[in-house]
Amino acid sequence: MSPDTTSLRPLKDPASITIKLEGTDGTPGAPVDLSIRLTAPSSGNFVSTDFPLIEGTRLVEMNLPNVSGTLSWDYIFPIRGEYRLEVTATDAQGRRLERSFALQVRESRAKAAFLAGFVAALFLLGFVAGRVFSGPAAVAAVVLVTALLYGAGSNKDLAADTGQTAGLKGELTVAPPRVGTLSIIRWRGTEPGSENPVPATVTLRVLQLEKGKEIFTLRRVPTDGVLDLALQFTDASPHRVVAAAAVRGRQQTEVTRTVEVESPTPPFGIRAWPVLLFSLVVLAGLAAGRFSKRHRLPLPSVLSG
Repeated sequence: MSPDTTSLRPLKDPASITIKLEGTDGTPGAPVDLSIRLTAPSSGNFVSTDFPLIEGTRLVEMNLPNVSGTLSWDYIFPIRGEYRLEVTATDAQGRRLERSFALQVRESRAKAAFLAGFVAALFLLGFVAGRVFSGPAAVAAVVLVTALLYGAGSNKDLAADTGQTAGLKGELTVAPPRVGTLSIIRWRGTEPGSENPVPATVTLRVLQLEKGKEIFTLRRVPTDGVLDLALQFTDASPHRVVAAAAVRGRQQTEVTRTVEVESPTPPFGIRAWPVLLFSLVVLAGLAAGRFSKRHRLPLPSVLSG
């Protein structure tokens, strides 16, 4: 994988993942059927990954027949944590080889610093409330902050798009995307005027339009006329899917689909848990402020000026 997993950060530059298929002597082996699964990290015990709807869900699922040499794709990992990549290769004799890889993606330093600053600010707010207000007024302030924290926290099924050049007709369909579940993407190439499939080499790209990022790219996959895979759209915003097919001796054809991604409402527990944690920080600051007031402890210099 490039870059090294230790340098990866969520929603930043894509990582390039390459699977090499070699024989025991190091030479390219016979074509095999590849099964690839990428699963998102599970939630931590106390702190969420900020995207609870996709925690522990399947992100990519590909079943690709007759793959030889290398298979390469780019992917932007959406959240921090440890991903699980499972690869199964099956040869013509039915023999299977399975491998599982753990891919660690760390949180962005800037985001971690922002979270630390936010927690410190909440504690300071509670401390000031404990020092300045009386008991009931301080509790009312905490309730107000909790309410503000909680408050801060249509899908279109389009018809298949088609593209056609001399000697090749491409059709691209995308199942209605929804955050938290896989969406089936299918490309199909046929002879114009017939339903006869045309073997082609296909490159598939998925772009997040609001940020202009290419979140998934599968390069030059040989097909018998059909490419099927499943991808989870983890961002509830418009995306564009582009399939470019190349056939020797024919002009390349490209098909484009633009889809809207639906996002379900997170369960109450998922929304309430972060608010509860932040409220506990405010209450801890409140208790510290009340304690310092009752015992007439001096204010820190940052508060006293």
